Amino acid sequence: MSSRRWRARRWWRLATVAVTVAASFGAAQPVEAQTIEQFVVQRRLEMGQARASHQAALAAFNVLDRQFSQALDEVRAARRSGDNARLERAYALAQDRSVPHRAQEARLTEAAAALVRARLALIDALAGRMEELVRNMDAVGSGEQRARLNVLFMDHQRELQGLESEAADTFRIDPVVLPEIAFDPRDGPDELSAKAELLERRAADADSVIVDTDRRIQDLNRRVRIERQGRDFLAGAERFDDTRVPVVAARPTPGQRPASDSTVAGARPQTLEERIEALTQYRVQMEAYRDELRVRARQFRLRVGSVA
Repeated sequence: MSSRRWRARRWWRLATVAVTVAASFGAAQPVEAQTIEQFVVQRRLEMGQARASHQAALAAFNVLDRQFSQALDEVRAARRSGDNARLERAYALAQDRSVPHRAQEARLTEAAAALVRARLALIDALAGRMEELVRNMDAVGSGEQRARLNVLFMDHQRELQGLESEAADTFRIDPVVLPEIAFDPRDGPDELSAKAELLERRAADADSVIVDTDRRIQDLNRRVRIERQGRDFLAGAERFDDTRVPVVAARPTPGQRPASDSTVAGARPQTLEERIEALTQYRVQMEAYRDELRVRARQFRLRVGSVA
């Protein structure tokens, strides 16, 4: 499979996941009958199930994708050979393998969207639990009790960082207008309309990514507020309490990767404020990309009337 084709397919898969999640995901609200802690446990279980389903779908897709790619390679080889019988067999094999390939690709897209929804729901539940812990630290009178609550706060903070690191590139789309969507003197009304529709769909995808970026910025601002409240409370407790509240290092969640938003080994992870700034700049870039797509789509629509 060519690198251009792979990049285009990956773009559409990410865009499809973004559209699916943006359309279906709402802010998770804990059920009143549950405590926030129980809700976090439930969300962790759902996250584990979604991750397992996605891994299974991805493994199955990779097998079918290799088989389909091999069939396409045989079509190209048969065409070069000039053997019509071989080419006919190759076409039949490629067509036969394309059916399960498309079906599994759809299942993979669905599983990826479910994983993103589960991850966002867990992030939201953990943030709510951290807010509850800050309130509880304020309510208890013992420095030892506050220390235990702080351990839980730091553990949840580390878990959140791991989830956000895992999800860092889920929605990110490179804002590049692909060169194949260009005017061609041979294009008739159907071709021009198809190109306009493709550009309009990509503009809609960009809109969905903008919506998700807004949510991520909102979530990170909430995190900044929660962590600032936790730090301010502990600082005040240390000044006025006889028993100082130790700041305990977070324990890693089993199976969790170290959190880092940096692509350079050993580089300092970005702060929440730096990530908010980066996402804000990315949102501006995506808005310009969406607007460019819409302008080009209108140009194709106008051209349709002139060649009809």
